[in-house]
Amino acid sequence: MGRGIFIIGTDTDVGKTFVTGGLTYLLKQNGYNVISYKPIQSGGIVSEDYKTLIPPDCKYIKEICNLDNDYNEMNTYCLREEVSPHLAARIENIDIIKQEIICHYKKLINKYDYVIVEGAGGIVVPLIEDKYFVYDLIKDLNLDTVIVSRAGVGTINHTVLTVEFLKKHNINIKGIIINQYSNKFYEDDNIEMIKKLTQLGIVQKINKIEDVMLENIRKEYEKIDLEKVLNLF
Repeated sequence: MGRGIFIIGTDTDVGKTFVTGGLTYLLKQNGYNVISYKPIQSGGIVSEDYKTLIPPDCKYIKEICNLDNDYNEMNTYCLREEVSPHLAARIENIDIIKQEIICHYKKLINKYDYVIVEGAGGIVVPLIEDKYFVYDLIKDLNLDTVIVSRAGVGTINHTVLTVEFLKKHNINIKGIIINQYSNKFYEDDNIEMIKKLTQLGIVQKINKIEDVMLENIRKEYEKIDLEKVLNLF
């Protein structure tokens, strides 16, 4: 049986997919049997034949990591509307069944050495109306978490609140990854304050990429500390 980790963000668009891609890329490049898994994706891309929806987060990771996995293996629910999963499911008249996600994850963990599960938005995003949230899914999958935080203004508040909420719900946190770091003096102070207030380690600082090309992204991914990543699982 393999090992899993759950990637969560302090809020939407903080860079969960970018970080998930980086961890997946690093492990794959070092010979590990790894897959990323996005249980629920909203904002699906209509395929060229107009017959299916493509999960964009999985598409990015497939391309950046040169994965040959099928989208159906990397994703359980892909919804068209780019809104909260519970609302997208309501609009599209789709029932999200948590047991399907749990079974999907169990198949992956029995097939791969490492499974990197990416959440949707922040920790309190509803997946099934007001009945089932991202944190409920983490508990059902029995996974530890890694928090993706911004480097810039506002990150102290968002990160500390996320940490406190997870602790309240008895969800273990393995560390924090700082995304979009640009070596500003206030970013360094933000990071130090986060370390002091949360008593958690910073796994990695990932630099902001000005020229967004696959080659430059991969170069940044290759700077991630492999030993620290392995210790997350």
